[in-house]
Amino acid sequence: MKPDLTHGQAVGWALSVTLAFLIVAQNVALVVPNLAHDLVLQVGVEVVVYLTACALFSARRPGRTFEDLFAFRRAPALLLLLAFALGLALRAPADFMETAIQKVAPLPQPVHDELSALLVPRGVVHAVALALVVGLCGPFVEELLYRGALFTALRGAAGAGSAAVTTGILFTIVHPEPRFWPPVFLLAGCLGFLRATSGSLWPGVLMHGAFNGTAVVMAFSGGKADAFEQKPIVVGVSILISVVLIGLVAYLARGSAIAERARSLDGQPAPAPEATS
Repeated sequence: MKPDLTHGQAVGWALSVTLAFLIVAQNVALVVPNLAHDLVLQVGVEVVVYLTACALFSARRPGRTFEDLFAFRRAPALLLLLAFALGLALRAPADFMETAIQKVAPLPQPVHDELSALLVPRGVVHAVALALVVGLCGPFVEELLYRGALFTALRGAAGAGSAAVTTGILFTIVHPEPRFWPPVFLLAGCLGFLRATSGSLWPGVLMHGAFNGTAVVMAFSGGKADAFEQKPIVVGVSILISVVLIGLVAYLARGSAIAERARSLDGQPAPAPEATS
C-alpha cells in the first residue's frame, strides 16, 4: 500500500510551512514594524500561513473529507474534559522543567525580557485578543497541521506511536529556541497520546488551548501565579494529577465506542483515483 505521507514528506511539510511563516512574517514586518513585539500579530500571521498550508494539503487530496484528512471526529465529552484538565495540570511541570534549564543555560536578559513582554497586555482589548490568539487560534491551527494533517496522513502506513513521535519531534524543533524544546516535547508527547487514543483532533486542541491559556493567566497575574506554581508541592501534585489524567484518558478511550470508531478511521488507505477513459 502506498502511504498517504511518508516520514520524509512530513518533515518536508513541517519545514516548508515554518519557512513560509518566517518569510511572510519578515514581509509583514516591513509594513508593520511592531510585529516582532506583538504576539497577537505574530499569531495572526501564523494562522494565515497554517490555514493556507492545510488548504493546500487538502487540495492535493481530492475526494477526502475533513474527517478523513484532519480527524474532525467526535470524541467522548468526558474525554474532552479530561484533556482540558490535563492541559492545565501540565503547565507547572513544563514550567519547572524550563526554569531548571534556564538555571543551567539562561537566556540573555534582553531576550528573556522581550519574550516576557509579549504576554503583557496593553489594555483590555489587547488582553482579550491575547487570550483568544494564545488560547484558541494558535493551538487550533498548530493541531490542525501536526496532529490533524500530518499525523492522520502518516497513519496510512505507520503505527500511532510512530506518527506521534514524528509529529511531536517536528512540532518541537520548529520552535526556534532549543532551551524550550524539552517542555515543548513533553507537551507534544501528551498531544500525540491524546490523538492516538481518541482518534480525534479535538481533545488535543482543548489540551493545547488550556496549556497555552494558563501562560496568559499567569502573565496577567503579574508574576504571583509564577511564584505559586514553582513551589515543589505544586509541581509534585501537578505531576501526580497529570499521570492520573493520562491513565483516565487511556481507560476511557479504550472502552468508548465513539473513540473506537474514530481510531478505526486512522490507518485507512486513501481512496484510489477513479479511472478515466
